[in-house]
Amino acid sequence: MKHSAFAFVALSLGLHATAFAKEPEYETAPAAAAGMCPPPGWQENLGNFQKPNAAFPTQDTASLPTPDCNFHEWSFEAFVWATALDSNGTPRFLTLPTPDDLLSTNVKAAEIGPRPLQLAARSLMPHGAAGFTEGAGAIVEADGNVLVGPNGYPVLASVHMNQSYFATARKNLIVTKGYATQPQDSSFETGAAVFKATWLRLAPGETAPAGAYVTEAEVPVLTVLRTKTSIAILPIAGQFVKAQVALVGLHVVGSTVNHPEFLWATFEHKLDAPAVADNTFSPSGQNPGSFTFYRANTPFQFVNIANTPPTLTFDLRTQRFAPINNVALENRTGGENQAGGPANVLSVNASGQTFLAGEPAPQSVFANYNLGGTVWMAPNSYNLNSNQTNAVGSVNLANTTAETFFQEARNQPMSNVQNCFTCHNPTSYSFQPSPPPLANRLIALSHVLAYGSPYAVPNLITGRVTTNLR
Repeated sequence: MKHSAFAFVALSLGLHATAFAKEPEYETAPAAAAGMCPPPGWQENLGNFQKPNAAFPTQDTASLPTPDCNFHEWSFEAFVWATALDSNGTPRFLTLPTPDDLLSTNVKAAEIGPRPLQLAARSLMPHGAAGFTEGAGAIVEADGNVLVGPNGYPVLASVHMNQSYFATARKNLIVTKGYATQPQDSSFETGAAVFKATWLRLAPGETAPAGAYVTEAEVPVLTVLRTKTSIAILPIAGQFVKAQVALVGLHVVGSTVNHPEFLWATFEHKLDAPAVADNTFSPSGQNPGSFTFYRANTPFQFVNIANTPPTLTFDLRTQRFAPINNVALENRTGGENQAGGPANVLSVNASGQTFLAGEPAPQSVFANYNLGGTVWMAPNSYNLNSNQTNAVGSVNLANTTAETFFQEARNQPMSNVQNCFTCHNPTSYSFQPSPPPLANRLIALSHVLAYGSPYAVPNLITGRVTTNLR
């Protein structure tokens, strides 16, 4: 969905159209799911995934053909596994290794345990040269744009992986030549899992979105590098300040039986943004509610617009950007294209949230996160030519805090869909002229492999950005 810069300016100046269609309601009881989804006993079994020694779920897709419902059941099981609190009140995913650990010389780098949540750390390029690539976290989304939160701080990201994923990624890192020297058919093992979280930084004394999980993080200090034609805003290597952050989104990704392409699911806090029923998004819509990233009654023609220079401004003293973004989720269940698929997502979500809401606090806080959908490919079909058009399920899956500006409103034709496989596929490192393209590999679906190399997503904002240096 493309939007004009003029549209944003018009909104900021109060130039509103006279009438806009009301956004369809979606937070209602789900329609009848296909068959019985989820089946009796599924909800009661979720507690098993919270046990300290619980295995990451992999068996939901063992039976072929696999019902659509099973994929979304897996998503919620994986979410429950990832957010299970330990004795210190820390979600399991925050105890897992991060990309920073991949290049660590510490023999205990892959161990599970407490570690600081460090957001938007700058990685180092080969031979010690300073680099600006995405590391343990990022200040930009995958498309290079920044999501500016309601308080002016950029939404930050972090990546966490289980030990199976870590071991395979470490063997295949681009920066250590593993990508080029490991067997061409290398792949992640069944049970490998990776999680990408998005975080809203809070100012001192600021209230978090109601019901969000909040923790302390080390957030980056940003600086400005100038050239004759542009400037870059990026984190200063090794410089952080402590701040409270609220979890606003979580990608849950894992390899299951018959699915080496991984199942890809996403969750976001229920107050993030209005969500539109699949394939009904229209610029003439709006929502009367107030959300974290959406001002009530903002016409949808003004949402999901990337702030590009010189519109974007940055205050070096306060570390805040302007203008803020208005956001909407263009497909409530990711454009789910299977029979009964949207209802399955909503039914599994409602059942899973009921389970979590019944848990003692603070575990119950995770009942406030919505499953946005799941995307996958036909079983055992993943190959060197696979891409987003081979997707099944939530074929336009997006998270408003991670793929804000990279949403597609319709799931037909398939040639136009946008989903996780648009970026995560065997050609991830073979399309750019500089640095030189790398050979297509099945394992290239992981962007973690680019950590510390020029192939990583640049963790900076460039262009003629207006800055306040006071």
